[in-house]
Amino acid sequence: MLNIIEESYDISKSQRLSHIIGDKGNLKIKQFENQTGAKILVSEQTTSNITILKISGSPSQLREAKILIRDFLEKTSFIPTVYYHVLAKSGLNNDRKLKFVKFNDETVEINDNYGDDDDDLINGSNDRTYYFVEFIQQDNEFEEIDDTNNKSEDFLNLITPCHFNTIDKIDECLERLSLKIQTTFKMSSAFPEKITLKPKIFFGKVLFFDVINPKDSFIIQEWYRFNILANYESVKDCSCDNREIYNNKDINIKFQQDSPQIYDNLKLLEQKFGFKPIQGENKGSININYVPIEHKLRRLKLIWSENENKWKIVQNFHGLNRLANIDIISGSKVPDFRLSLKTHYDLSAEGSKVEEIINDIQFAQDFVEKDGMWFRSTDFVGTIIKRPVVRQVIEKKQFKNENFILTFKTIKEDKYNVITTEKLITLEHHTWNQVKSLDNIEEFMKSVDYTFQYIQKMLNALV
Repeated sequence: MLNIIEESYDISKSQRLSHIIGDKGNLKIKQFENQTGAKILVSEQTTSNITILKISGSPSQLREAKILIRDFLEKTSFIPTVYYHVLAKSGLNNDRKLKFVKFNDETVEINDNYGDDDDDLINGSNDRTYYFVEFIQQDNEFEEIDDTNNKSEDFLNLITPCHFNTIDKIDECLERLSLKIQTTFKMSSAFPEKITLKPKIFFGKVLFFDVINPKDSFIIQEWYRFNILANYESVKDCSCDNREIYNNKDINIKFQQDSPQIYDNLKLLEQKFGFKPIQGENKGSININYVPIEHKLRRLKLIWSENENKWKIVQNFHGLNRLANIDIISGSKVPDFRLSLKTHYDLSAEGSKVEEIINDIQFAQDFVEKDGMWFRSTDFVGTIIKRPVVRQVIEKKQFKNENFILTFKTIKEDKYNVITTEKLITLEHHTWNQVKSLDNIEEFMKSVDYTFQYIQKMLNALV
């Protein structure tokens, strides 16, 4: 006899609630019922403006139905909804000049995945010339803004804030990020699985391409006027969207990960900032990112289990979203860094279809390491793991001090049967692995602000 259970959820705050109410919604619900075998009912309580979702069926039917419905109700964003490029220097005169500097004498290969180490399913072009931004040296390096000469166009006051800023506006950027996090938590309360924040700092270089007249210098006012051509969502409540008034210039941006300067100065960072190697054997991990349906991204994380003698799924990520990127740009050859903030929720993979697929592959007689990787994208042809990108950590070193963990990774990636190798350097505050909720967002934002200040001290030590 089947064990039939029923669960109810308040989906009143769902972003796409209207799509499952009415005649068209009934067709969508019928589709979910046919796919999972579960019974699904949506009812509105008009007196209290509450919409209740009821799902009944066996545990496996319930699980599959919740996955389908949650994927449908919640918008997945590959594009950060909060995205800022912030010059690291403060007290800048409005006519302070900057220039574009070619990243290399020749066109270079860019492994761009929006500052993330494990979820790139977006194709990028390598056949481009890239530039980074550098301040032109002048006598009064930290000359304060002259209010008398700049009253007609005080961009520091007019733009509050926009995609392009200076460090003077970082508090307002972080305030907007805080509001976005709070909204995200409130809108994800329909299902019991807790949404998880994944913050991480990436070191590298913010690179620009499709620049018109890259040899021309430009001033701070023009920095605020840049308009991103790439598929980034606009920062809402931005006061610089009117192109006619601000004469925006178009530009495209990518984040080049890795920084040889940090590798070369690791001993200095150990001595000056107290980083000590974390001892212990590290067998690495494997991330498999895939798109089961259009516009939905999922990820499996595998580690080697000595007890079970197999690669085991330890995390089954659903509902991945890029919530924010904040780039802090040095304006020199010193590394830039990016705060990447994503959200996801985790479901048990035990007894699931994806676990069955992983086991079928590794228990096959011909399962051997190929090209230094245990799983290849071609292993998943014909399965529900569609468009897989396999990322295997082949080397990992970590250093720790009182407040931070500094990680160096070498990753081999198989993306559509093309293998590449990349290096990542990341930093995490020691509290960032703790559970985040509406109650401790303020503490988290304080840790972000402190981390930004700390990293700038680290990077200044490299000069």
